[in-house]
Amino acid sequence: MILEVSEALRDVIHQATPDLGSWVVHHSLSQADKVALPDAKGILALLAAEEHAHLRNRPLVEGAAGLVRAPLSLKLHYLVTFTGVHDEAQSRLGRVVQAFHTMPILRPPDLAPSLADQVDSIVIRLVGPGHDERNQIWGALGRPGRLSVFYEVDVAPIPVLERDGAGRVREHRIDYVAVP
Repeated sequence: MILEVSEALRDVIHQATPDLGSWVVHHSLSQADKVALPDAKGILALLAAEEHAHLRNRPLVEGAAGLVRAPLSLKLHYLVTFTGVHDEAQSRLGRVVQAFHTMPILRPPDLAPSLADQVDSIVIRLVGPGHDERNQIWGALGRPGRLSVFYEVDVAPIPVLERDGAGRVREHRIDYVAVP
């Protein structure tokens, strides 16, 4: 499902920039993968995935097997960069920012059917990590820093795999007994 979200983000960029063709690719950017960076391409790199803290403790929901855990909401962290010359990188990243600013929320009609069946929405937010954090990210990737933009993407919800549910309370009764 996470790959489908990445593909949806790439599709938003491609739809907003039809004059540039298919210029954005998925890449880990990690030098440990020993995969060369493509030349003159936009790179959409998933850096991290975590549970969305604000939606962590939702109550149980009704499932086919009774009450089950609420669907999981994720926060995905992306880096977008361009491998061409610096001036063109500025232009291309500007187009990415424009694309995500124009369409910050993706709903099922905007998504591929396989993803639309799994999520209610995808929310895209530009974030600005500080200088130290950017240096740490590029250092962890083992690459020199490049001009880039960073996004947090909220994905809600990811349904649980149906297993045994907790059932339902059918009757709540309190009996009082006289104590001698």
